[in-house]
Amino acid sequence: MLEFIAITAVGFVVGVINGMAGGASVISFPVILATGLSPVSAAMTNSIGITPANFFALIAIRHRIKEIAREYSRLIFVSVAASIFGAFALINMPPTIFEKIVPFLLLFATLSLLIKVKPKADKNFQVKENIGIAASGFYCGYFGPGQGVMVIAVLARDARRETSNLNSAKNLIVGCTSTVSNLIYTFSGLVHWTFVAALFTGSTIGGTLGGHWATRMSSSFYRGLVLITGLSASAWLFVKYLL
Repeated sequence: MLEFIAITAVGFVVGVINGMAGGASVISFPVILATGLSPVSAAMTNSIGITPANFFALIAIRHRIKEIAREYSRLIFVSVAASIFGAFALINMPPTIFEKIVPFLLLFATLSLLIKVKPKADKNFQVKENIGIAASGFYCGYFGPGQGVMVIAVLARDARRETSNLNSAKNLIVGCTSTVSNLIYTFSGLVHWTFVAALFTGSTIGGTLGGHWATRMSSSFYRGLVLITGLSASAWLFVKYLL
């Protein structure tokens, strides 16, 4: 019972941060891993448990969901398609290969927020954006934690997009992507459903609150939160898999 309560509390914290910025699922993954589950089982359980936070974070802007879905339909499709390959890779490939590059991918995605890009001067901008979103989608299907930061980093490179819309777009893209990969996980027989229930309960409440708070954030605070979350997540992954 105490284990269930602890995981629920962790889920709440993850839901709040993911609803506002993303990347906080690196907090819940090691907690799930510490219970004795295998890394693959922990990754699947973690993903299914926290995915609802992305959708509940959209409650605050529910009247604009259709509009955002139309605007980002191309990127949603690209991310979902890539996540299918990632999910099957997680189930069938040795985890050691991807573990070695995960910290670098997340760190690059986070630091790319600091790069000033003028998309109008780049004829290949859309192609590069598709590649970035596809990479984040594959990452979501294969591992998951930190995808929100990656998506934000890619979307923010287009200066024409309003900061207030980026977080909502991120939640929609990550939510749709995770849902598809989660469906594949359910047939693996490796998901720990009790822990899923605990994470679901906590992340749902936290994600709802985080989504409301995100609509009130300033641009500088928003980017600062994403950078801090992403760098913290990267540091943990470097320690976990490379040291």
